[in-house]
Amino acid sequence: MKVALFLRVSTTGQTTENQLRELTEVCTRNNWQVVEQYDETVSGTKGVKDRSELSRMLKDASRRKFEKVVVWSVDRLGRNMKHLVSVLSQLKDTGINLYSYKQGIDTSTTMGESFFYMIGIFAELENNMRKERQVAGIKRALANGAKFGRKSKLSKNIREEIASLRSEGLAMRQIAKQLNISVATVHKACSEKVAENCTSQAA
Repeated sequence: MKVALFLRVSTTGQTTENQLRELTEVCTRNNWQVVEQYDETVSGTKGVKDRSELSRMLKDASRRKFEKVVVWSVDRLGRNMKHLVSVLSQLKDTGINLYSYKQGIDTSTTMGESFFYMIGIFAELENNMRKERQVAGIKRALANGAKFGRKSKLSKNIREEIASLRSEGLAMRQIAKQLNISVATVHKACSEKVAENCTSQAA
């Protein structure tokens, strides 16, 4: 069987030598032929697009360059559950199996296949729990008086400058250019000023 070794460490102060030695022994015992090796130094929390070796491995998998990917541990493929599920799904879609030495998992077996689906379930659970925490956090913040959304550029000083420039006869586009703000912001300030004057007169 043709296999590929995937090795990863997080920092330049670490080495993949131990991973390579143990995985090479595993391949020898199983009569697996190592046809490619991917070795990267990058955080496992980063996505595929930020990991050149992982991207190269997935591309070679799609070309059926090997039949199985051998890793020291599943977290070598990704420490973030979402990323791990994405990588495993791409391998599964191309018919490539995964063998993880540390966990003793082989997705070509029934138990290994079950593990794959369990990973997906936990990923969905983690995602739902994160959403619930976000909603709860927003509710707490709102209860404490927090305000969300884009911060308004209409500070008190800006409003005063706009009013002053308008009184001098400058057009809204000129004011926007001079204060480095959008014309819409100037319109908004002027509209609020008119509404404010109307309210004052009514009172």
